[in-house]
Amino acid sequence: MLQLLVLQPALLASRCCARTATSSSRAAASVLRGGAVPSMLAVTETKPAIYFVMGGPGSGKGTQCEKLIESYGMVHLSAGDLLRAEVKSGSAEGKKIAKIIEEGKIVVSETTVGLLRKAMSQADGPFLIDGFPRSMSNLQAFEAELGPCEFMLFLEVSEEEMERRLLKRGVSSGRSDDNAESIIKRFRTFVSESMPVMDELERRGVVHKVNAEAGPDEVYSRVCETIGRHPRPVLPKE
Repeated sequence: MLQLLVLQPALLASRCCARTATSSSRAAASVLRGGAVPSMLAVTETKPAIYFVMGGPGSGKGTQCEKLIESYGMVHLSAGDLLRAEVKSGSAEGKKIAKIIEEGKIVVSETTVGLLRKAMSQADGPFLIDGFPRSMSNLQAFEAELGPCEFMLFLEVSEEEMERRLLKRGVSSGRSDDNAESIIKRFRTFVSESMPVMDELERRGVVHKVNAEAGPDEVYSRVCETIGRHPRPVLPKE
Protein backbone atom coordinates (compact mmCIF):
# COMPACT_ATOMS: atom_id res chain seq x y z
CA MET A 1 0.00 0.00 0.00
CA LEU A 2 1.30 3.38 -0.93
CA GLN A 3 2.41 5.66 1.87
CA LEU A 4 0.29 8.82 1.80
CA LEU A 5 1.22 12.13 3.37
CA VAL A 6 -1.69 12.71 5.74
CA LEU A 7 -2.90 14.35 8.89
CA GLN A 8 -5.31 12.19 10.85
CA PRO A 9 -8.75 13.71 11.50
CA ALA A 10 -8.22 13.70 15.29
CA LEU A 11 -4.89 15.47 14.88
CA LEU A 12 -6.45 17.94 12.48
CA ALA A 13 -9.23 18.65 14.95
CA SER A 14 -6.82 19.12 17.87
CA ARG A 15 -4.66 21.51 15.88
CA CYS A 16 -7.72 23.37 14.72
CA CYS A 17 -8.95 23.73 18.31
CA ALA A 18 -5.52 24.79 19.48
CA ARG A 19 -5.34 27.51 16.85
CA THR A 20 -8.86 28.66 17.70
CA ALA A 21 -8.10 28.77 21.44
CA THR A 22 -4.88 30.69 20.82
CA SER A 23 -6.63 33.22 18.61
CA SER A 24 -9.43 33.67 21.13
CA SER A 25 -6.93 34.17 24.00
CA ARG A 26 -5.02 36.76 22.01
CA ALA A 27 -8.21 38.59 21.13
CA ALA A 28 -9.33 38.61 24.78
CA ALA A 29 -5.92 39.85 25.92
CA SER A 30 -6.11 42.64 23.37
CA VAL A 31 -9.46 43.78 24.75
CA LEU A 32 -8.11 43.77 28.33
CA ARG A 33 -5.21 45.95 27.19
CA GLY A 34 -7.69 48.43 25.81
CA GLY A 35 -7.67 47.24 22.24
CA ALA A 36 -10.65 47.28 19.93
CA VAL A 37 -13.36 44.72 20.51
CA PRO A 38 -13.44 42.28 17.56
CA SER A 39 -16.76 42.05 15.74
CA MET A 40 -16.66 38.26 15.95
CA LEU A 41 -14.28 35.65 17.36
CA ALA A 42 -13.87 33.18 14.53
CA VAL A 43 -14.43 29.53 15.34
CA THR A 44 -12.82 27.21 12.81
CA GLU A 45 -14.59 23.94 12.14
CA THR A 46 -12.76 21.13 10.42
CA LYS A 47 -15.10 19.68 7.80
CA PRO A 48 -14.74 16.09 6.61
CA ALA A 49 -12.81 15.44 3.41
CA ILE A 50 -14.96 14.90 0.34
CA TYR A 51 -13.70 12.97 -2.67
CA PHE A 52 -15.77 13.26 -5.85
CA VAL A 53 -15.42 10.47 -8.41
CA MET A 54 -16.57 11.03 -11.98
CA GLY A 55 -16.29 9.32 -15.34
CA GLY A 56 -18.58 8.38 -18.16
CA PRO A 57 -21.25 5.67 -17.80
CA GLY A 58 -19.44 2.36 -17.39
CA SER A 59 -16.06 3.91 -16.51
CA GLY A 60 -15.83 1.80 -13.33
CA LYS A 61 -16.77 4.34 -10.67
CA GLY A 62 -18.66 1.85 -8.53
CA THR A 63 -15.94 -0.79 -8.73
CA GLN A 64 -13.18 1.61 -7.73
CA CYS A 65 -15.28 3.09 -4.93
CA GLU A 66 -15.83 -0.38 -3.45
CA LYS A 67 -12.07 -0.91 -3.33
CA LEU A 68 -11.47 2.52 -1.74
CA ILE A 69 -14.08 1.85 0.93
CA GLU A 70 -12.40 -1.43 1.83
CA SER A 71 -8.91 0.10 2.05
CA TYR A 72 -9.64 3.57 3.42
CA GLY A 73 -12.90 3.26 5.35
CA MET A 74 -14.59 6.10 3.49
CA VAL A 75 -18.35 6.65 3.53
CA HIS A 76 -19.53 5.90 0.00
CA LEU A 77 -22.41 7.92 -1.39
CA SER A 78 -23.55 7.21 -4.93
CA ALA A 79 -25.82 9.88 -6.34
CA GLY A 80 -27.27 7.28 -8.71
CA ASP A 81 -27.91 4.77 -5.93
CA LEU A 82 -29.63 7.41 -3.80
CA LEU A 83 -31.87 8.35 -6.71
CA ARG A 84 -32.66 4.71 -7.50
CA ALA A 85 -33.49 4.08 -3.85
CA GLU A 86 -35.97 6.95 -4.02
CA VAL A 87 -37.48 5.40 -7.15
CA LYS A 88 -37.76 2.03 -5.41
CA SER A 89 -39.60 3.66 -2.50
CA GLY A 90 -42.52 4.27 -4.83
CA SER A 91 -42.94 7.90 -3.76
CA ALA A 92 -44.34 10.55 -6.09
CA GLU A 93 -40.87 12.06 -6.30
CA GLY A 94 -39.48 8.62 -7.08
CA LYS A 95 -41.84 8.20 -10.02
CA LYS A 96 -40.70 11.53 -11.49
CA ILE A 97 -37.07 10.51 -11.05
CA ALA A 98 -37.72 7.14 -12.75
CA LYS A 99 -39.03 8.81 -15.90
CA ILE A 100 -36.03 11.17 -16.06
CA ILE A 101 -33.53 8.31 -15.60
CA GLU A 102 -35.16 6.20 -18.31
CA GLU A 103 -34.83 9.14 -20.72
CA GLY A 104 -31.10 9.39 -19.91
CA LYS A 105 -31.50 12.91 -18.53
CA ILE A 106 -30.18 14.52 -15.33
CA VAL A 107 -32.42 14.83 -12.27
CA VAL A 108 -32.90 18.40 -11.02
CA SER A 109 -30.04 19.52 -8.78
CA GLU A 110 -32.14 20.37 -5.75
CA THR A 111 -33.43 16.78 -5.56
CA THR A 112 -30.00 15.16 -5.81
CA VAL A 113 -28.28 17.61 -3.45
CA GLY A 114 -31.09 17.16 -0.95
CA LEU A 115 -30.60 13.38 -0.94
CA LEU A 116 -26.82 13.78 -0.58
CA ARG A 117 -27.15 16.30 2.24
CA LYS A 118 -29.50 13.99 4.11
CA ALA A 119 -27.13 11.04 3.72
CA MET A 120 -24.09 13.11 4.78
CA SER A 121 -25.88 14.27 7.92
CA GLN A 122 -26.04 10.65 9.07
CA ALA A 123 -22.27 9.98 8.98
CA ASP A 124 -19.00 11.66 9.93
CA GLY A 125 -17.05 11.06 6.71
CA PRO A 126 -14.66 11.23 4.96
CA PHE A 127 -17.04 10.98 2.03
CA LEU A 128 -16.59 9.35 -1.36
CA ILE A 129 -19.26 10.67 -3.72
CA ASP A 130 -19.49 9.08 -7.15
CA GLY A 131 -21.46 10.09 -10.21
CA PHE A 132 -21.74 13.69 -9.03
CA PRO A 133 -21.80 16.59 -9.90
CA ARG A 134 -23.14 15.66 -13.33
CA SER A 135 -23.94 19.21 -14.45
CA MET A 136 -22.97 22.79 -13.73
CA SER A 137 -26.29 23.15 -11.95
CA ASN A 138 -25.34 20.18 -9.71
CA LEU A 139 -21.99 21.76 -8.92
CA GLN A 140 -23.45 25.17 -8.13
CA ALA A 141 -26.22 23.73 -5.94
CA PHE A 142 -23.79 21.52 -3.98
CA GLU A 143 -21.21 24.26 -3.44
CA ALA A 144 -23.88 26.74 -2.36
CA GLU A 145 -24.87 24.43 0.49
CA LEU A 146 -21.78 22.38 1.34
CA GLY A 147 -18.75 24.34 0.17
CA PRO A 148 -16.36 24.21 -2.82
CA CYS A 149 -15.15 21.05 -4.50
CA GLU A 150 -11.56 20.35 -3.41
CA PHE A 151 -10.87 17.09 -5.23
CA MET A 152 -12.25 15.35 -8.32
CA LEU A 153 -11.02 11.92 -9.40
CA PHE A 154 -11.84 11.48 -13.08
CA LEU A 155 -11.77 8.01 -14.65
CA GLU A 156 -10.88 8.23 -18.34
CA VAL A 157 -12.30 5.45 -20.55
CA SER A 158 -13.09 5.41 -24.29
CA GLU A 159 -16.74 5.43 -25.33
CA GLU A 160 -16.30 2.08 -27.10
CA GLU A 161 -15.00 0.40 -23.92
CA MET A 162 -17.72 1.96 -21.75
CA GLU A 163 -20.42 0.72 -24.14
CA ARG A 164 -18.94 -2.79 -24.07
CA ARG A 165 -18.95 -2.80 -20.25
CA LEU A 166 -22.49 -1.45 -19.99
CA LEU A 167 -23.96 -3.96 -22.43
CA LYS A 168 -22.25 -6.78 -20.57
CA ARG A 169 -23.53 -5.43 -17.24
CA GLY A 170 -27.04 -5.06 -18.66
CA VAL A 171 -27.35 -8.83 -19.01
CA SER A 172 -27.59 -9.20 -15.23
CA SER A 173 -27.95 -5.73 -13.67
CA GLY A 174 -31.69 -5.32 -14.14
CA ARG A 175 -31.15 -1.56 -14.56
CA SER A 176 -33.60 0.12 -16.91
CA ASP A 177 -30.84 2.30 -18.41
CA ASP A 178 -28.40 -0.54 -19.27
CA ASN A 179 -29.67 -1.01 -22.84
CA ALA A 180 -28.35 0.19 -26.20
CA GLU A 181 -30.86 3.01 -26.65
CA SER A 182 -30.44 4.45 -23.15
CA ILE A 183 -26.65 4.07 -23.31
CA ILE A 184 -26.44 6.33 -26.37
CA LYS A 185 -28.59 8.95 -24.61
CA ARG A 186 -26.42 8.72 -21.48
CA PHE A 187 -23.24 9.26 -23.50
CA ARG A 188 -24.72 12.35 -25.17
CA THR A 189 -25.87 13.71 -21.81
CA PHE A 190 -22.45 13.09 -20.27
CA VAL A 191 -20.67 15.01 -23.03
CA SER A 192 -23.10 17.95 -23.06
CA GLU A 193 -23.78 18.23 -19.31
CA SER A 194 -20.92 16.64 -17.35
CA MET A 195 -17.83 17.54 -19.37
CA PRO A 196 -18.37 21.30 -18.81
CA VAL A 197 -18.15 20.51 -15.05
CA MET A 198 -14.80 18.78 -15.61
CA ASP A 199 -13.60 21.76 -17.65
CA GLU A 200 -14.54 24.17 -14.84
CA LEU A 201 -12.95 22.07 -12.11
CA GLU A 202 -9.86 21.47 -14.23
CA ARG A 203 -9.55 25.22 -14.60
CA ARG A 204 -9.51 25.41 -10.78
CA GLY A 205 -6.80 22.73 -10.64
CA VAL A 206 -8.78 20.15 -8.63
CA VAL A 207 -9.28 17.44 -11.29
CA HIS A 208 -7.01 14.37 -11.07
CA LYS A 209 -7.31 12.07 -14.10
CA VAL A 210 -6.68 8.33 -14.12
CA ASN A 211 -6.58 6.11 -17.22
CA ALA A 212 -9.22 3.49 -16.38
CA GLU A 213 -9.11 1.36 -19.54
CA ALA A 214 -7.24 -1.50 -17.81
CA GLY A 215 -8.52 -4.17 -15.43
CA PRO A 216 -9.96 -3.18 -12.01
CA ASP A 217 -6.82 -4.00 -9.98
CA GLU A 218 -4.45 -2.13 -12.27
CA VAL A 219 -6.77 0.87 -12.33
CA TYR A 220 -7.02 0.76 -8.53
CA SER A 221 -3.24 0.94 -8.24
CA ARG A 222 -3.36 4.16 -10.28
CA VAL A 223 -6.25 5.48 -8.19
CA CYS A 224 -4.28 4.94 -4.96
CA GLU A 225 -1.42 6.97 -6.37
CA THR A 226 -3.87 9.81 -7.01
CA ILE A 227 -5.94 9.76 -3.79
CA GLY A 228 -3.10 11.27 -1.74
CA ARG A 229 -3.31 14.53 -3.69
CA HIS A 230 -6.40 15.62 -1.75
CA PRO A 231 -5.71 18.76 0.37
CA ARG A 232 -6.64 16.69 3.45
CA PRO A 233 -5.94 13.08 2.40
CA VAL A 234 -7.14 10.15 4.49
CA LEU A 235 -5.05 7.30 5.89
CA PRO A 236 -5.53 3.75 4.63
CA LYS A 237 -6.98 1.42 7.28
CA GLU A 238 -4.45 -0.64 9.22
